[in-house]
Amino acid sequence: MQKKQLQQSQVVISPGASQQVFICKVKSLVSHNFYNVVMIGIGDPGSIPVEIGDQFQAVDLTDDFINPASDVPLGSIISVARVGTKYIFQKP
Repeated sequence: MQKKQLQQSQVVISPGASQQVFICKVKSLVSHNFYNVVMIGIGDPGSIPVEIGDQFQAVDLTDDFINPASDVPLGSIISVARVGTKYIFQKP
């Protein structure tokens, strides 16, 4: 039986700063762990999420460079955080 390696990620926010987190939809793979994503608005339960604004690039911090099958499926709903000038997310 194989043991699954635990993964941990942390973000340090300075006092008085805020962290921005968005709900997004993956639109396309740009390169390796860079994806084009677009923010979405989620309405009432059962409603279809609505795309808001333009696409932007976000980085998947948990991407496995060796196994392309680990890419995030297009259309996936993810939470994206803005850290400094970068947008990052962790594969669900």
